[in-house]
Amino acid sequence: MIRGHGGEVYHLAREMGLSPGEILDFSSNVSPLPPPGGLYDLLQKHLPEIEHLPEADSFTLRRALARRFGLCEEAFFPSSGTTEWIFALPEALKPQRVLILGPTYADYEDAAGRAAVGAHYVFARKENDFRPPLEELEALIAPGDLVFICNPNNPTGAFLRRDTLYGFITRHPEAVFVVDESYLPFAADDTESLLSARPYPENLVVLFSFSKIYRIPGLRLGFAAAAEPLSGVLRGRELPWAVNRLAQVAGEFLVGQKKHEALVRKFLAEERPRVSHRLSALGLSVFPSRTNFLLVELPEGLSGEKLRARLLSESRLLIRACGNFRGLSDRFIRLALRLLEENERLLQALERTLKDPF
Repeated sequence: MIRGHGGEVYHLAREMGLSPGEILDFSSNVSPLPPPGGLYDLLQKHLPEIEHLPEADSFTLRRALARRFGLCEEAFFPSSGTTEWIFALPEALKPQRVLILGPTYADYEDAAGRAAVGAHYVFARKENDFRPPLEELEALIAPGDLVFICNPNNPTGAFLRRDTLYGFITRHPEAVFVVDESYLPFAADDTESLLSARPYPENLVVLFSFSKIYRIPGLRLGFAAAAEPLSGVLRGRELPWAVNRLAQVAGEFLVGQKKHEALVRKFLAEERPRVSHRLSALGLSVFPSRTNFLLVELPEGLSGEKLRARLLSESRLLIRACGNFRGLSDRFIRLALRLLEENERLLQALERTLKDPF
């Protein structure tokens, strides 16, 4: 889908006659902390470089990624966000079918549809706190399948340990696995990333987005990583100049920002339980999360879409209604954590709104 994701502040501000800065966005799953210090100055310094073509293959960024994760430079494929690879892979691999561990990001199913491949979901259940049902998924995997797993998962926040996933993937060499680790830096350091697993599985593609942990979704930067023979498939789909010059410069800088990532995790370890407790006190069901966002279920009879509309119109706060996630009802919402004062503003607005039936 083109529309219907979180973070649509430009469209909504235009509809409401506001500037985008007047809407406080809790719908986009980006870091609660601003980008690492020094990034804006670096981009300003390199601004004249937009007068030239960027590196056609983002070689310098590949080299930085190779240094951090220990794979060869040829294993990395930088792109304008992960969306490029999500949609390219079903078309390139031509799988028998696509299996999706849900409820999760809708673009995996959309990508299967665009490639004219049938998609089959295996859903985590509310009564199990949306823990990923790997046993059910394993029972379905057949040769030629393409399996999408988001880890940690959007929108549930559920997290699978690296060793669990590694064993799962290596038991099924006849299938190809795409593991989207866009939210992994919120949950753990590189030791929990499949990029650090050795030997790196030949049937694995890891996706990573710079947008989330570094709070730069407007720069559009991500990458896919794979070993041979899958890296050969990605190479055949790689586009020249896929990453703009400022995004390349930003990526080379951000790959080295492990201390910033740890700072974000520390903030979330303190703020996430505080906000969860406050939401529970309002009569809302909050599900366990290892990320920067919380999946919340409203009481019976309340609508996430109506709550979203009221918070936007009355308080200029934007939340994510989750009724368009396959496997979730309209009673679910997703809240991305922000700074303490901003989270307090949301909590107070929720308290006011929930007291007034709608």
